[in-house]
Amino acid sequence: MNEKLLKILNSREQNYPHALEKQFPLILEKIILLWDSSEFDAYLADLMMTTRSNRQGFPREVASDIIYLHMLHENKDEAGESSAWAQLLRDDQNEISARQATPISASKLDLVKN
Repeated sequence: MNEKLLKILNSREQNYPHALEKQFPLILEKIILLWDSSEFDAYLADLMMTTRSNRQGFPREVASDIIYLHMLHENKDEAGESSAWAQLLRDDQNEISARQATPISASKLDLVKN
């Protein structure tokens, strides 16, 4: 586990993006590298959207990790700590994974963003 990312996650190992780290370690490294950069949002947008038709997309668990990190970054306050909303989203995702249900719906993600 990456120590810088654990600090960003307030040492909450249950929130660590294990699927992303296992399946796409170089992408996780770049996300961590760009965390405090103005390039962060553009990089994540490029990951999640593509103009190339030969792409299959990320597995559900990896996409969930990327979305969570994006929301955590988007909702951090001036002190650099994550907001309660991002934590609430991750708790919901963990609960869903535990029940092996479908991922969080887009409408629920909209609620977290607002």
